[in-house]
Amino acid sequence: MDEKFTTEEQKAVASVLFNLAAADFQNHKEEKECLESCMKELDFDATGFVPIPKNELPKQAYATLKRMTKEKKRTFSLMMMRLSRSDDHFGPRERTFVMEILNHCNVPFVHR
Repeated sequence: MDEKFTTEEQKAVASVLFNLAAADFQNHKEEKECLESCMKELDFDATGFVPIPKNELPKQAYATLKRMTKEKKRTFSLMMMRLSRSDDHFGPRERTFVMEILNHCNVPFVHR
């Protein structure tokens, strides 16, 4: 990706991804590795990072996610899909959360 995420965008995207990884209440090795890969792609140091709680995302992150460029939204959507599928199980809680983000933040569905 050519465009760099701003600090505000990094925090919003990272918060969504951290919440998505915890959506099914399981923490698989593959999911953790994928999350780390996404943080590197974001150029975000997650050391000591405290994600925005899921119930606070609409107030604290959605506006930022909506303002991102189309290219950034596509990259973010792909990150969500990779993370969701990293443990070979795209469960109902993960699907519901991803759909909420896609719909409320005007993010396109990108799976490849």
